[in-house]
Amino acid sequence: MFYDEMTVLRQSCHIAPLLGFAFLLLAPGIAIRYGVLPFEFRFEALLLVSGLCIVLCAVAGFSLAELGLGRPSALRHWAGCGALTLALAGSVLLESRYFALAHQPVEWIGFAPFYVLVSSPCQEVVCRSIPKLIADRLQMSGRNYVLYSSAVFSLMHNAYGDPVLLANTFFAGLVWATAYLFTRNIWPLIFSHAAIGTLAFVLGVA
Repeated sequence: MFYDEMTVLRQSCHIAPLLGFAFLLLAPGIAIRYGVLPFEFRFEALLLVSGLCIVLCAVAGFSLAELGLGRPSALRHWAGCGALTLALAGSVLLESRYFALAHQPVEWIGFAPFYVLVSSPCQEVVCRSIPKLIADRLQMSGRNYVLYSSAVFSLMHNAYGDPVLLANTFFAGLVWATAYLFTRNIWPLIFSHAAIGTLAFVLGVA
């Protein structure tokens, strides 16, 4: 009996950080879905949550390199991520051609700087880098890290109320989390995220 209680306690200690971090990231989307937070404030909420996560990492003593923000000079990382980006771009093009579009193209000129320079980097850090730090502390397997990262990334888009978007972001999350698992370099993934998101917005897929 004592052994079973200790096992449950250890499992709870492992799950608690994952659930806590997931709740922090998903709280704005949940609030928007249930009308507590206006939809127009989704980007401000992203900035607030991302900033809080990064500050907490800094207070905990994590370096920029541990967050995947070291020198972005590994050519093989950029080459591999470029190939993945092309593959993802192909899937976006196929979706835009063979499936009905559920979105109207956004006013991209005004939105692009924020999306490329702020939103994409923030999402990659909080959905790829920080979950990997937690996973390493908890000695999670690579597979579980990839699934957790992808699920959180997908559910962060719950505010839009679009099941297709949730599926698309989960699939892209699998690709980017796997890439980060092997490279620990967030810069190429920020580029890939910005490029794929831009293409999806322009084609009306996102």
